[in-house]
Amino acid sequence: MKKTQFDRELIGPDSYECFNNLSKLCQKRYLKNVGYQLVLLLLISIIASIPEFNTTLEKLKHFIQLSLIIGVLILMVMQFKSNFMDGWQKSRFLAESILSQAWLLFFRINKYDDEFNNSLSVFQDRVKSMKSEINLADYLKFSSPISVDNDNPKWIIENFTKTNSDKIEFYIKHRLNDQEKYYYKKTLYNTRKGELFFWLGILSMGFGAILTILTIMDIIPNFAYLGLFTTLSAAIFSWKQTKRFEELSSTYSVAIDELKDFKKKLLLNPNEDRTKEIIYDVEKSISREHKLWVSKISD
Repeated sequence: MKKTQFDRELIGPDSYECFNNLSKLCQKRYLKNVGYQLVLLLLISIIASIPEFNTTLEKLKHFIQLSLIIGVLILMVMQFKSNFMDGWQKSRFLAESILSQAWLLFFRINKYDDEFNNSLSVFQDRVKSMKSEINLADYLKFSSPISVDNDNPKWIIENFTKTNSDKIEFYIKHRLNDQEKYYYKKTLYNTRKGELFFWLGILSMGFGAILTILTIMDIIPNFAYLGLFTTLSAAIFSWKQTKRFEELSSTYSVAIDELKDFKKKLLLNPNEDRTKEIIYDVEKSISREHKLWVSKISD
């Protein structure tokens, strides 16, 4: 799938790339379905507010409304059957969990504290185990190519034998800085979008109220302005809630501060054992964030 501004620079492991792409695809399909539903509901409201002229036009209006309602129902059934939200969140969690394991392998933490070939074998077994824990079979048909159990990240192979200080520098650049940059972009994006949709919703309701007052004063023709713009406002706020702009903005902002604290600890150039402890805490923190996403969807 096409790279976005939020994707990391390092490529691999293969399973990470597979499930990362799958997550983006499921997200795109889920949001597209919800977006179409809101558009159709808005069209129904617009058509319902059109004044009655004659019986023929009234029947046509009802026919169009009925067709749009059927369209919404079809989209709702598709959303329920496909459940792309589940695929989006679980494949994202799986991708990030695989990436965290790759960094634990890189620093030879816990079960990976062995020669490279042995550690890599343990890593590949762990990836297979994680894949079996989350059932994404229904969504894998949308991902091309489907990941195979042969994860050999080139960046790990090339840097596995580096000194502890070199590994710390590599980790700060390609993990902490990269993740911090990702969180920062996401914070700005969600903050701006949240404010934009909030004011659009407020303006829509206000505009509807003003037009209704003008109608009562017989300044403009009678029209169901309030119902129309209230529906538009509801659609805007519904989309805003679906995208969780405020919640994600706050979550990413807190995550940035946490990453900065971890970076300070690593910049002190700790010994190898202390480095492993810090790296483990970092990856556990990042993994916890994605576990919370999955648990929210499952609740």
